Amino acid sequence: MTDWNKVRKDFPISENSVYFLSAAMSPLPKPVFDALIEEYRKIHLRGDIYWLKDMARFKALCANLAEFLNTEPENVTFVQNSSTAMSFIALSFKNQIQRPFNIVSMKDEFPASTVAFEYQKIEMRYVEPLNSRYPIQSILEMTDKQTLAVVTSQVQYSTGFRQDLLKLGEELHKRGILFVVNSTQAFPYYSPDVKASHVDALTASLHKWGLAGYIGALFFTAAEFREKFPSPLAGWLSLETEGGSFIHTAKNVPFRLQRSAHRYELGTFNLQPLLAFQKALDYIDEIGIKAIQDRIIELTDYLIQGLRKRKITLISPVAHKGERSAIVSFTLGDKNEAYIKKWKKKNIYVSQRNGNIRVAVNIFNNFADIDRLLEVLK
Repeated sequence: MTDWNKVRKDFPISENSVYFLSAAMSPLPKPVFDALIEEYRKIHLRGDIYWLKDMARFKALCANLAEFLNTEPENVTFVQNSSTAMSFIALSFKNQIQRPFNIVSMKDEFPASTVAFEYQKIEMRYVEPLNSRYPIQSILEMTDKQTLAVVTSQVQYSTGFRQDLLKLGEELHKRGILFVVNSTQAFPYYSPDVKASHVDALTASLHKWGLAGYIGALFFTAAEFREKFPSPLAGWLSLETEGGSFIHTAKNVPFRLQRSAHRYELGTFNLQPLLAFQKALDYIDEIGIKAIQDRIIELTDYLIQGLRKRKITLISPVAHKGERSAIVSFTLGDKNEAYIKKWKKKNIYVSQRNGNIRVAVNIFNNFADIDRLLEVLK
């Protein structure tokens, strides 16, 4: 059985505050913080001499993440953030598809999922939520013969609604519609099976639940997707090289992009926090994904019961555990902003999203944290 008190001690933020902002950014546990410091210490003392070895470690990290997604290592890399990943996709669509087409997405999507497509003047159709849910039938009814792709978050950032990717992916696959997923508010606690779900491309900004700070975004693309939609951008790291060199230096000589997802790596990037992220994955793996998911349900159940006892209106759909996540949103009507300020004075941190109050629990939270939140509601 997991010792959650021991886990809590790895997060010093818990000593002086109640932190329910993990859906914005999770704090670092002590082992990951130590690993990050060590990576920068290595540069401090030795400079650039480990770069090739560090790149090999980065490739190993991508292989590890591929296991989380049930895909091959060559399908995984990192980009700066989810907006960058979606921009790669939007530009590829615009470059390759000459016929009129549209993309279906959700009205509640965080802008990172949609701005890139709107900026390219791609027709966007937005599904309206039903009681903060997005039934698969509602999504399918919005599609037609000109629908190229459906873009959806696995977990909606403002309500915590978790989409059934398996069922949605199967229906889209039958219709020949591409499936693009933003897993930012889910990964790695709720890691999707991209093969079983027929996901063509997926991104996840990892400062939410990755426990390693601002490290960029995981970017998955299926091999068939990369072949049909070549990268619209290229840099020196994107290219295949010959003769054992890792730099293509010839000019006005034809070159090829890497066949793997590493074609999206345009140039050098900040390796140090990514290498420390491996420690975060090890930390999560040591606790166990199932234990983490059970703990999230345990904490959110306790919060939901407390809110219902006080007859507070829930915004998040909570009837089905398969649709739940670590996010619970509720409203106090016109008192939301005032109560957020009250909590902040007591070092209790929640956020306001779409006008509602959003609470995001994490593995370092406990029932006492929730009691302190509820106490203010008296």
